[in-house]
Amino acid sequence: MQVHGEIRALLALIRKGWRIDRRHPFFMTASLIGMLQWVLPIVLATIALAGPANSGLENFARQAGTENYLAYSVIGATTFLWAGWTMAELANNLRFDRSLGTLPTIWATATTRVVLICGGAIGRTFTPSVMALGSFGLAWALFRFPLVLNVGPALAVLICGGLATIAIALPWAAILLRYREGYLFVGLFAMVAGILAGIAYPVEVLPVWAQSLSALLPPTWTIRGLRDALIFGDLQHAMLSCGALLGIALVYGAIGLVLLRAMDRAARAKGELEWI
Repeated sequence: MQVHGEIRALLALIRKGWRIDRRHPFFMTASLIGMLQWVLPIVLATIALAGPANSGLENFARQAGTENYLAYSVIGATTFLWAGWTMAELANNLRFDRSLGTLPTIWATATTRVVLICGGAIGRTFTPSVMALGSFGLAWALFRFPLVLNVGPALAVLICGGLATIAIALPWAAILLRYREGYLFVGLFAMVAGILAGIAYPVEVLPVWAQSLSALLPPTWTIRGLRDALIFGDLQHAMLSCGALLGIALVYGAIGLVLLRAMDRAARAKGELEWI
């Protein structure tokens, strides 16, 4: 019965988050402009690097394993648009609710913590999801790059990537519970994650230490899994990416819950919600 109640609460919060988001003027502005301002520059930069008559394509193909550089960069750009924005929404959810005056303060169980943190934020992630899908469709309509339509494996990668993204956002949400100005570091972390994830280039061109850090980030495996499914047609490697994402989700989820409990206790002990 308690589980059913938590599920109903989660769905109610998701609906609340979506309704708040779609009523905000930023929703329409971001949806219309964001599809162009994020993906198109990356695609045009990739075309420029390919050179006249694709004269510079040989080196890219040798590193990436494909000459389909447009699909390669579009998948990277749109996937990170979705993953990075989703992570930021989840991490900043408590701060956002605090600004609206709708932050719940009585948390009973670990499950309740997850519901309160993720509920409204998941509702607000419809915006980046729509933008990422629209950006991908717009880029394909403009450039008509070839794809291998392994829809099922691609959806599996996206689901696992979503779970891992929620999990890695939980530690950030815990930090922002106590240190509101930590949201500045969330943006910095997202920017670094975009560099390490290989949006428009193979991760293998990065230094060894950067490749090691890249393997710890959900966007890296989400992008890799989608490229395996939609460009290379390598379903085995796509499923390996799903396994890596689920492992990341378990590790970061556990860390997030422990850290969230510690920050909650600190807030109660001090009698204040946050330090600025």
